[in-house]
Amino acid sequence: MKRTTAFVLAVLLSILLTGCIRTKHITLPFTASDVERVEMFHYVVPADAEKKTVTQPEDIAGLVDTFDGLSVTDKETEPVAGGSITSFRFRLFDGTIYEIVYSSIAVKSGRISTTSSGQDFFTSADIEASWSNCDYEAVPAAENELPFVF
Repeated sequence: MKRTTAFVLAVLLSILLTGCIRTKHITLPFTASDVERVEMFHYVVPADAEKKTVTQPEDIAGLVDTFDGLSVTDKETEPVAGGSITSFRFRLFDGTIYEIVYSSIAVKSGRISTTSSGQDFFTSADIEASWSNCDYEAVPAAENELPFVF
């Protein structure tokens, strides 16, 4: 009887803890038509960072769609040594800058932070693929150019 009670309590506790992880969604404070260009950065070591500048409206819209409504959770994860960083700097026509930093922790999952969030979240979206999917020339980027919002 004690084992059954302990098992039932363990199951209830795990259900309660699962409910504590709430899914949120990123809401961008702009639309694709507000964006002049997007600067993308990718690196494992900041000194070796590369940059792509996205200027075509359809490509900008694709990046905005990637993030607007993206599901994230407030879930703790362990830092990964040697993980890559992919970051985005949205430059709006009105001079506003909005930054997103994605730190890969595994294949198709990582931590994401935005200018407006004030904290980082976990996402299972494959944000890093945006780098290789954008067919723009990659050029070296200086360390002082890199977005940092964590």
